[in-house]
Amino acid sequence: MRTFIRIAGALVAAGFLSAAPQAAEKALSIPEYGALPELSPLPQHATACSRVANFLTRAHYRVVSVDEDFALKVADQFISYVDYNRTLFTEDEVREIRKHSDLILSALRSCQLDYPFQIYSNALKKRYVKYRYFIDAATKPIDVSGHDRIETDRREASFISSETGLRGLWDAEIKNEYINQILSGKDDEKARERIRRRYSAALTRLTQTTSEDAFSTFENAFAASIDPHTNYFSPTDSENFNDDLNLSLEGIGAVLSTDDEYTTIVEIMPGSPAERSKKLKAKDRITGVRQEDGSYDDVIGWRLSDVVKKIKGPKGTKVTLDIERGEGANAKSFQVEITRERIRLQDREAKGEVRTAYDGSRIGVISVKSFYTNLHLDIKRELSKLALQKVKAVVIDLRSDGGGLLPEAVDSTGLFIKEGPVVVVRDMAGNEAPQEDRDPAVAYDGPLVVLVNRLSASSSEIMSAALRDYGRAVIVGDTTFGKGTVQQNRPLERIYDLYRDPLGSIHYTIAKFYRVNGGSTQLKGVVPDIAFPSLVDESEYGERTEKNALPWDSIRPVLYTPYLDIDAYLPDLQKRHDKRTGSDPVFRVMREDLARYQKLKAEKYLTVNLEERRALKAEDDAWRLKDANVRLQAMGKEPLKKIDDLPEDFEFADVLLNESVNIAADFARAQHAQIHEAPKPTVFSQFAPPSSSAAAGAEGAVK
Repeated sequence: MRTFIRIAGALVAAGFLSAAPQAAEKALSIPEYGALPELSPLPQHATACSRVANFLTRAHYRVVSVDEDFALKVADQFISYVDYNRTLFTEDEVREIRKHSDLILSALRSCQLDYPFQIYSNALKKRYVKYRYFIDAATKPIDVSGHDRIETDRREASFISSETGLRGLWDAEIKNEYINQILSGKDDEKARERIRRRYSAALTRLTQTTSEDAFSTFENAFAASIDPHTNYFSPTDSENFNDDLNLSLEGIGAVLSTDDEYTTIVEIMPGSPAERSKKLKAKDRITGVRQEDGSYDDVIGWRLSDVVKKIKGPKGTKVTLDIERGEGANAKSFQVEITRERIRLQDREAKGEVRTAYDGSRIGVISVKSFYTNLHLDIKRELSKLALQKVKAVVIDLRSDGGGLLPEAVDSTGLFIKEGPVVVVRDMAGNEAPQEDRDPAVAYDGPLVVLVNRLSASSSEIMSAALRDYGRAVIVGDTTFGKGTVQQNRPLERIYDLYRDPLGSIHYTIAKFYRVNGGSTQLKGVVPDIAFPSLVDESEYGERTEKNALPWDSIRPVLYTPYLDIDAYLPDLQKRHDKRTGSDPVFRVMREDLARYQKLKAEKYLTVNLEERRALKAEDDAWRLKDANVRLQAMGKEPLKKIDDLPEDFEFADVLLNESVNIAADFARAQHAQIHEAPKPTVFSQFAPPSSSAAAGAEGAVK
């Protein structure tokens, strides 16, 4: 077997890796370099690998040819997983890996896994060297008075040409981490101690790496090279996935993933303790976990399953998370204490309320956080309640709703139309199956507005797109996520297997969604009729930011009958919206916030001079204080003197929902004026139990 790098002895000789730990390090029980495990494929991996390949090449929606070009693609994806920020491998080492794409191809076609395991093992060794370098650096004073800079995002940067160049990157990283500790309130000694302990713990975790970790990483490189929603789940990850589907876990209600050394929040589950904390967001990095008894773990460098075990726990107990948010000059650190609870579907129930528009109109609002079993019955119930309060229009709030059950998207849409197709599902063979609302009853036929944002995805996009295509609703907010694909999960085990250990599972794309007008929600999402200031950077969120996302395409429209020509109402609605919000100070600062974030993000480098960073932090605090005071003034509250005086759990007014209510009032007025007569009574059907067909459809739903 050919090798592409031999690093241990050379790095010791070059001074990158100390031959013996210093006295201060002995107190931290730093594992020796020789404690790193020897990784090799396990007996069951050949079978699991073969079955993964079978699913991905024969059952996946996207047909791929496993050839040399594809092997290079997998190699690049694999390298990105083991060297996420390009601070481990040199340019020559990467070139050597790519030169042996034939060995990657053998791993894909015939499950000869030795070479991928060798790459993973060498990355593990280089990561050990990097962490030891950090610990060594933190045993002595760290000079942050110079004019060095750190590249804030190296995911697409060029690989460094030499080991000396890598050490320069590491020097900038350690200075940046030290500054972050100082700016979070620690003195010099405590900051350096925190770094030493953090990376000592990370080294210990490296020694606990298993062969399953290497296998899982390679198989996921294979899967992600086809599309971003296809994954191999190890046996442990499969168990966690099933826990999530069954909502049987007790914890905080956050979906996590791993980015380089960090555990990152991907999604906050609706109705969960994490959501109710009002402090956590997608993209937040979890760096530490503290239990009620005071025990603490710095989780940088930990495998995801181990971090999850620390965060999960019995109902009623508390856990405190150390969080890092943002990049570069936008970065900040804070703690969040959360009480664990059992996560159940009823915590996500759709909720209705009545709000008053600018003209005094009573407008109903129904918030939908996910598409769970019998959601349509809950929406119907809330519509019945709103009918008793004589609302003039209804807003459906689908913000940050990541989707769920397809039949619920169909049945929920059916509450607002008589009957007809809602979405078309097309499989890999080109078979098209319209999913139809077959119930002619309408729960509500009045003016309707749907509020979405960048995190509205999947079923949310199906419902909002269908209501727009049918001419039933005006869409307001931000362009949605753009996920127009269907996945299913299949175990790799067979009843005749003799392996003692399970094989895991595969989660892969089997179909695409299409609107009734023939277009797809894939990549493009649902574009609002009236756009609001975005609260997220579209270059960071959305299907179009994902590598290897399936393309947008279209099919022939299906037969359906629109109710209204929504386009005819939009000029007047837009004009009234612009008049209200054009000079509104809160809308102004929202636009300015995103523009400032994008400007700072565009600055590729960040200073690692402490005083310059203090100045940047002061500037950021001043900006956030100004922002907060504008919002407080709009709420009729006293301004703050400093940003730290703002309570952590304070909630600002939801100006986007308020403006959606105002647009709904305008829409109701416009419809009334259009027909030149007294408005007919709004039709609300009576709450009724589900039909047997609807119940059967929910049971067979694809998630």
